[in-house]
Amino acid sequence: MVRPFASQSLSRRERKRRQTLEHLARTAGSLFADHGYETVTMEQIAAAADVAKGTLYNHFPVKEAVLAHWIHLELAEHQAVLPGQLEVRSGFAEAALYMLGQSAKWCETHPDYVAPYLRFRFLAIGAEPLPSRESEQLSDMPDTFDWLIRRGQTSGEIRNDLDPGRLTMEFHHLYLGVMLRWLADPRLKLRKEFSAAVDLFLHGAAVPVKASTKTRRKPNKRSK
Repeated sequence: MVRPFASQSLSRRERKRRQTLEHLARTAGSLFADHGYETVTMEQIAAAADVAKGTLYNHFPVKEAVLAHWIHLELAEHQAVLPGQLEVRSGFAEAALYMLGQSAKWCETHPDYVAPYLRFRFLAIGAEPLPSRESEQLSDMPDTFDWLIRRGQTSGEIRNDLDPGRLTMEFHHLYLGVMLRWLADPRLKLRKEFSAAVDLFLHGAAVPVKASTKTRRKPNKRSK
């Protein structure tokens, strides 16, 4: 479910570059924690990381890209222990709610980061590859969603006549929709919204068809 970088196959130059990316992102993360995301500038990040401002901009063109890289590194640490925790939860709903509960916990702990991060992710669609895309490989949630859906199809919990890739995309859209609703109305309980999304994914929005409890009696034929 989690795809680590194949660091052993990288060149020395590439390993050095990725070490620099991580150093810059973690330095920025410390500044964000101490001073707040909005107040920290790229110049402050460069100074704290002891690099030239141009070096920082060469790796990260905007502050949101640094934030995204740091978030992916943070999530990767949590994702590293996630497979074992999900495997002991038998059903899709139980496992998905556990995973989404961990996401809710992180988001509620870092509410100031979620809006700029999601805004950057949406605006970056179709853009040139950014360093944050590399760290995204470590913590991409759709990979885990895909694993849970395929497991549910194998167990018979989820229909296996539907493409798992499409189901993964639809579930991920539900997840993002919940995040956007929560950002628009912070009074919402994120865990409760995730639970509703899982229920909608598994059972749909249609009114269940209820079988009639009354049995029709055939009319008695009177003998003439």
